[in-house]
Amino acid sequence: MGPRVRFAPSPTGFLHIGGARTALYNWLLARHEDGTFILRIEDTDRARSTGEYLDAIVEDLRWLGLDWDEGPEVGGSAGPYFQSERTETYAPRIESLLDAGFAYRCYCSPEDLEERRSRAPSEGKEWRYDGRCRSLSESEREKLESEGRPSVIRFRVPDGSTAFDDMILGPVEVENAELDDLVIARSDGTPTYNFVVVVDDLEMGITHVVRGSDHLSNTPKQILIFRALGHEPPAYGHLPLVLAPDRQVLSKRRGAVAIGEYRRRGYVPEALVNAMALLGWSYDDSQEFFTLEELVRLFDVSKVSRKAAAFDDDKLAWMNAQWIRRLSVRERTERLIPRLTASGLLREDAAAARRDWLESVVEAVGDRLKTLDDFEKYAGFFLAEDVEYANIAVSEVLAKPGVEEILAGLCGVFEDAPGFDVETLEVLVREYAEAAGVKLGKIVQPLRVAVTGDRVSPGIFETLSLLGRDTVLDRIERARHLAHE
Repeated sequence: MGPRVRFAPSPTGFLHIGGARTALYNWLLARHEDGTFILRIEDTDRARSTGEYLDAIVEDLRWLGLDWDEGPEVGGSAGPYFQSERTETYAPRIESLLDAGFAYRCYCSPEDLEERRSRAPSEGKEWRYDGRCRSLSESEREKLESEGRPSVIRFRVPDGSTAFDDMILGPVEVENAELDDLVIARSDGTPTYNFVVVVDDLEMGITHVVRGSDHLSNTPKQILIFRALGHEPPAYGHLPLVLAPDRQVLSKRRGAVAIGEYRRRGYVPEALVNAMALLGWSYDDSQEFFTLEELVRLFDVSKVSRKAAAFDDDKLAWMNAQWIRRLSVRERTERLIPRLTASGLLREDAAAARRDWLESVVEAVGDRLKTLDDFEKYAGFFLAEDVEYANIAVSEVLAKPGVEEILAGLCGVFEDAPGFDVETLEVLVREYAEAAGVKLGKIVQPLRVAVTGDRVSPGIFETLSLLGRDTVLDRIERARHLAHE
């Protein structure tokens, strides 16, 4: 039986690179070892959790290719998979800890705790709860209860130390004296994070927990709660944090971009997955490009580095261009169609009817695309009903002396052309340039601006053939007026 792992995002924000990498590593661990990948939603922060964030997280994971075996929209025997729907499972566990003496009620008021906390620095101490309510007698508790004093429930941290063998960091040991008697239930009865995570992991049979190193301080506490509940904890692995290029922790202020934003910008999931996989893991010193299938085959969590990795947006952009080049023309076209229909450049009914032509346009654009969004920049004029002329192209090309006459002559050439294929057009334009005693470049550049609106395009003869005779003639006529003006 393979490992059971989980990715447990909170729907209080969008999925960013750090969280997505955590999801990827857990998914790879499960797939590599024929295990189970669980998506669990930690949505107990009702004020900040929203359906918009949840939908975005689910959509982004699916877009990255990270499917789950149990969780929202899939189900499973260990559900429900929303923490907000699991509240009835926590109270009995808390009562069992109270009954066994592993937990106790604390009646210290927030004001009292704050006053003691504020005194600690002046006394040369690091504040930790002093265990004042640990040994209250039954009569003392009854008196506080009769006074209506509210209470929280604290976990009784035992003496000694807590050690575990981290899958990434190696042996870790923490003296229990450094840990607070942490609150596991608030005064209103709601359980806290460290407790509910343990219960959820226990009841879902989680065997391996791979998460960011920002959770490292929580791990000894959770191990102690597991053992107090009578169970051994899962294996833990803590990923080094993802850094921005300036070596500061990646954050919204320091370059963190939501996965959905990359998708909207025209990045492909293969590039994101590849780049995230290399944020702390490598197979060897030479291979840089990995498909998801290769990652499943090669991934080994023990090879994840202990050192923090820097996420470079420029490197991702380069990698994205390489992955787009690796797509077949057919696949590239398939991914472009939804973007073109959404932008209004392509009608949905025309997408199927003009599929072969569209693939030819994509082939003509070639390897120019760094993102899928670049297609509109290089080839939007193919789909536009009316070409828009760049001001600088008009002033520096169409407005030059003699251009209007060149375009007029080309109209005659194209009107009489026996065919409008690439080979015929190249022969005719070269013959026209030779007959006019003008270098080919002096013909091609005004022609390119006339039919595309700018000075950059795929090969001019491919462009003319794909646009078709009528469109070419219409655009040249319009450009002649601009040149004349």
